[in-house]
Amino acid sequence: MSTRKTPSPKHEANRPKRKTPDCHCNIQEIMSDFQRKMTISFNESLATQSEQLNSSLNMLRDDVNSFTGQINELNATMHKIIEDQSTLKKEITDLRSSDDKTNKKVDNIECDINSLASQVSELTDQLRLKEQQGRINNLEITGIPIVKGENLYTIVGNIASKIGISLEPTDIDFIHRVRRFNNAQTSEIKPARDASLAPNIIVRFTQRKRKTDMLTAARARRGLTTADAGLDGPASPIFISDHLTPQNKLLYKQVRKIAKEKLYKYIWLSDCKIFVRKSDTSHAILVSRESDLIKIK
Repeated sequence: MSTRKTPSPKHEANRPKRKTPDCHCNIQEIMSDFQRKMTISFNESLATQSEQLNSSLNMLRDDVNSFTGQINELNATMHKIIEDQSTLKKEITDLRSSDDKTNKKVDNIECDINSLASQVSELTDQLRLKEQQGRINNLEITGIPIVKGENLYTIVGNIASKIGISLEPTDIDFIHRVRRFNNAQTSEIKPARDASLAPNIIVRFTQRKRKTDMLTAARARRGLTTADAGLDGPASPIFISDHLTPQNKLLYKQVRKIAKEKLYKYIWLSDCKIFVRKSDTSHAILVSRESDLIKIK
């Protein structure tokens, strides 16, 4: 077993001393290395962040450019809308002006139409009046059947004798049958032995007084028949009245219908004019045209 020898103090004194590490130098190196690494890391981080920031800025710049483009497009659209609105306002103004002119023209045309309608109505009334005045000397006899070889002068003479009127040949201008008017629009001749279908007889007198005398006598006689006219066969009623125009015949028919509905007591013709009277004490009403029907209340 070996025994370790303990160096003697002498030998210890002669041994060379070990070098003590320079701690201060190591710390500086460590710090320097750390700073270098931190600088590199910071630079790298800064470069990365700068790159990211640049990328973000580029994206933001693109977005701004895109937004600016959209704003420009919107401004262009708004400008176009404003132009269109201005054009539309002008067109509306023009249309209103044109509409005002058109309305004025329409109003003028309506006035002209109303004026023309009034003139036409007035002329129509004048024509109807003249047409009726042309028949003022005429009598119309209904209910006389057609007989072969008939002599209308003899028939009228027989009727005149029956009602107490003496007719001279010079009293009568002409006598003829006229087609029956079924309404104001159509007419047709229906010769037949049936008195209700036979054309009426028109007697034109040379003097209005002679026509009035015979009409007055016929109304006073009442109940005239074909026998009074000298006709053979069963006696049937005949009627003598003023010779009305087709329009006035229709008007007379309307007057009779309305007056009966309104309980008017009198409906009559006088010199081819239509009159009604509601009672003995009321005033007579002249009906000259269809618009006068409202007078019958």
